Order: sequence, then C-alpha cells, then structure tokens
Amino acid sequence: MKVVSVITARGGSKEIPLKNIMDVGGQPLISYSIKASLESNISETWVSTDNEMIAETSEKYGAQILWRPSEISQDTSSSELSLLHFAENVDFDILVFIQPTSPMINADYINKGIRLMGEYDSVFTVVEKHWLPTFDEN
Repeated sequence: MKVVSVITARGGSKEIPLKNIMDVGGQPLISYSIKASLESNISETWVSTDNEMIAETSEKYGAQILWRPSEISQDTSSSELSLLHFAENVDFDILVFIQPTSPMINADYINKGIRLMGEYDSVFTVVEKHWLPTFDEN
C-alpha cells in the first residue's frame, strides 16, 4: 500500500507573505510538517507549491515538489483544488494531507491516522476547544 503525504504551501499569502518558510524556532515553518511526514510511515512526502523559494526550502528538508498551476494558487483557491490536482498527478493508495502551518504535528499523530484508515475511509484531526484571545479597551 502506497501512503503519500501532500503539504500545500502557496507563495501568495497576503496577510503574512511567504509565511510557510518564515523562521520559527530556528527553522522554516514548513520544515516541521516535512520532518513529521518523513519520520512517519509515509512512503513519499510532497509539497504542492507555486513558489520557487518554498520549493527550494522544501527540497532541502527532503520533500518532493509538485508544481501547482497559478489558477489554483490564488487567495480564493480552495485546498480541495490543490488536493484534486495532486491526485491527478501522483499515484497513491492513501493520501495524508498535512498543513504547512502545523509545527506541533509529529510522526506519531500521522501514524495513528494511517492505522485508523483500516477501519474508516477518511480520518482527520481536530481539537475539542480552541482558545482565541479577545481584546477590548481594558
């Protein structure tokens, strides 16, 4: 069974440009996702991108690159379009979709999800409660 991961990382973020390769704890943000994938039971680790700097950084950390067309790399483009593009271009039995902005991910989480695929046709992770800070004049 061929298990591959794809990390979607476009270069055109307007809020934080090139956030996926910004330094976080001494290394590029995307490197944490790549490292977790490489240390897991995944056969191939891919980054889907439209940006040369993201591609170079991702390759440096061990990922393969799938160049994403600009028409599905816009602010309004959904992750689903990137995943469909990936599925049309890379052969796999199980696809693990990893966010590039998840530095706390680790190989154990990925492997648990892969094991659950024996019982289910899809698996995803969530948190029960997410705290968002609120600010007021006080």
